[in-house]
Formats: sequence, structure tokens, C-alpha cells
Amino acid sequence: MTLKFKFIVVGILLFLLVGLDQATKYWAVNTLQGQDPSVFLGGFFSFTYAENTGAFLGFGGSWSRTVRFLVFAVVVVIGLGGMLWYLLKNETSRLNLLAYTFIMGGGFGNLWDRMTRENGGVIDFMVFDTGARLNLGFIEIPLRTGVVNVADIAIVAGVLLAILSEYYFDKRRLNRAK
Repeated sequence: MTLKFKFIVVGILLFLLVGLDQATKYWAVNTLQGQDPSVFLGGFFSFTYAENTGAFLGFGGSWSRTVRFLVFAVVVVIGLGGMLWYLLKNETSRLNLLAYTFIMGGGFGNLWDRMTRENGGVIDFMVFDTGARLNLGFIEIPLRTGVVNVADIAIVAGVLLAILSEYYFDKRRLNRAK
């Protein structure tokens, strides 16, 4: 894979992912903010407006604005920059290129919110709820997401693609070794 090809794929996908994320967040702010949740598919999916100043499930949301900026903006910029450098400098599969570009697209989408919103929060607006519960004997856990956005979905999709890629290519390496 040439460097030019990587630049084109990464550039186009980042533009599309961040653009879709920001467009849907704009829609959520102008349509859902201050409204009751809209529930669809028997409760499996709902639009629920939320602003998350923390990270995953609100982690760090009570930290000061400065600490949140350092952890959720500066550290993320370094991580995303490192991921981009790795992708462009090293030989990777097309599936890994896609996987890590999805992770970066989601990261940049949420980073944009953190950098441009006064409270440093991220707009979230979707909930997926299976209605099922996982019974561990001592605790029941509902099988549902927190409130998420398109960037979060892109990150999860990228991680799943990266895992699939590692499994697929490890399996191919094992088959070649036989």
C-alpha cells in the first residue's frame, strides 16, 4: 500500500466520519435538546439528548475543566497523532487501515466537541437497549448502552474491526506455518 493511497483513504474517511458526527450532533442540539426522549422499535432505540463532560459513561466528568482538558484533549491529540503516524509509516492491512481510521474519526469527532464547546462536553443522543439483563447470580446487569453518538459508534466499530483483523491475520499466519 503506497503512502499516497493511505493519505487518500485516511483523509476521505476522516472527513466523512467527523462530518457525519458533527452533522448529527448539530441536529441533536437543535432538535432533541430540552425534549423528552423519542423511543423507537419497542424501546430498543431512543434519541435522548445528553452532554457528557467526562469520558466513557461519564468517567472524569466531575474533574476540573483544566484536568479534563489535559486528559481528554491533550492526551487524546497525542494518541491520535501517534496512531496516524503509525498508520502512515508502517505496513498495515487494508482492514487495519480502515479500523484505525474509524477509531481516529471517532476520536477527532469527540475531540472537536471538547475543544469547541464551552463546558468541554461531548454531545450524546442515542441509546440502544436490548431489554435483556445479564444475571451474574449476585448482580443483574442491563444489556444497554449509555447515551452515545456517531463518534462513539465509529470508535467501537474500529476496535471490533481491529480485533477481527488481528484474528484473521493471526489465523492466516498459523495456516502458512503448517
